[in-house]
Amino acid sequence: MFFPFGPGGPGADDDDGPPMGRRGGPVDNEKFYKLLGVEKGASSTDIKKAYRKLAMQHHPDKGGDEAKFKEMSKAYEVLSDDEKRQVYDQYGEEGLDGGGGGGGGMHDIFDLFSGGARGRRSQKQGKRRGEDVTFPLKVTLEDLYCGTSKKLRLTKNVICGECAGKGGKGDGAVTCKGCRGQGVKIVIRQLGPGMIQQMQTYCTDCNGEGTVIAEADRCKACQGARTTKEKKTLEVFVNKGMKNGERITFAGEADEAPDTVPGDVVVILQAKEHELYRREGSHLFFKKTISLAEALCGFEFRMKHLDERVLVVKSEPGSVTKPGDFKCIVNEGMPHVKNIFQKGNLYIEFNVEFPKSGSIAENTLKLVKKILPAAEHKEDDIPLPPEHDDCTLVDVDMESERRKFAEQQHKEAYDEDEDHEHVHAGPSCRQA
Repeated sequence: MFFPFGPGGPGADDDDGPPMGRRGGPVDNEKFYKLLGVEKGASSTDIKKAYRKLAMQHHPDKGGDEAKFKEMSKAYEVLSDDEKRQVYDQYGEEGLDGGGGGGGGMHDIFDLFSGGARGRRSQKQGKRRGEDVTFPLKVTLEDLYCGTSKKLRLTKNVICGECAGKGGKGDGAVTCKGCRGQGVKIVIRQLGPGMIQQMQTYCTDCNGEGTVIAEADRCKACQGARTTKEKKTLEVFVNKGMKNGERITFAGEADEAPDTVPGDVVVILQAKEHELYRREGSHLFFKKTISLAEALCGFEFRMKHLDERVLVVKSEPGSVTKPGDFKCIVNEGMPHVKNIFQKGNLYIEFNVEFPKSGSIAENTLKLVKKILPAAEHKEDDIPLPPEHDDCTLVDVDMESERRKFAEQQHKEAYDEDEDHEHVHAGPSCRQA
């Protein structure tokens, strides 16, 4: 926010009555609303829609009135900014240009934008709010399934009990000369020849408080800082079914400061990866490898759940499990936060482990082949000529084969380039 220099002076005691300009006359605070064709109580969304509609009609690139377009843009710039709009509603354009109501000048405007921490208007606008503090909390999938509680130890600033946040004896605080009690200063920057920029910045002399305390009058407990350090332990309850990234808020437990509402302490859950289970929403996923015999004849195995319960998992009689099959155990997933008795599902993805080549005896293979259903191939209908080729398959590492193929392609391309480069023209005739 930019502020031009203006005459100082006391702020108005109240805001009763119609808005008044620097000369004591009524303020025109309706012009910008009329330019955009909206009511004074219009929402920011309505103002934005009205400006877009008018901008399309009056844009100079589309043959519109350039002067009117500039006026509309200025009106939108002010009314779309909550702080500027508040100043305009109270003081009109004069307030935006550095004037103030009732001869208030800069004092009133600084009071308005300092969050109401000082001055008579602070009682109407309320205290400013302190910043929130966030802490990451690492939790396991077991913690999120069963629920848990953890201790969070922190050190925070609290209002000094000796001086009640005054920082010194009685009213030992005096107005800061650097900012004249405003907590902020006006800084002028040279942008170019004949161009300057005026901007508001934080006062470093008083740390934005607007007052300073003489060393002799400072509180011995806080040394004039108005706050002291305090260690506190918060108990963080992680409810069943909570998710990664979820926030647990402790309202008003952040740093305290005079004339300030303390912010919140926010704990953000960070779930660690589990070595066996994977979570998707309210569902759990588990991978299980079974043998070929189990895939064909059925299986039974035990698995430990996240709450230490042991589940005995059995296949249905006569069912065959293929590689990549998913099977479900209903209501054994993650509990829902709002209703912990309602749970998602537990999905098991199966991988079938085949026996190694040569590990099965020949007579056993013959027996297996006899027991299992014969395979049907469409290619068996192809007539077999007297002369044909018998082929035997060998194991192959496809990654290695692909590398060899790429190297061969590169070599062939290089050889082809060399052949082109070494082509020479035949003998030519020399003219006499």
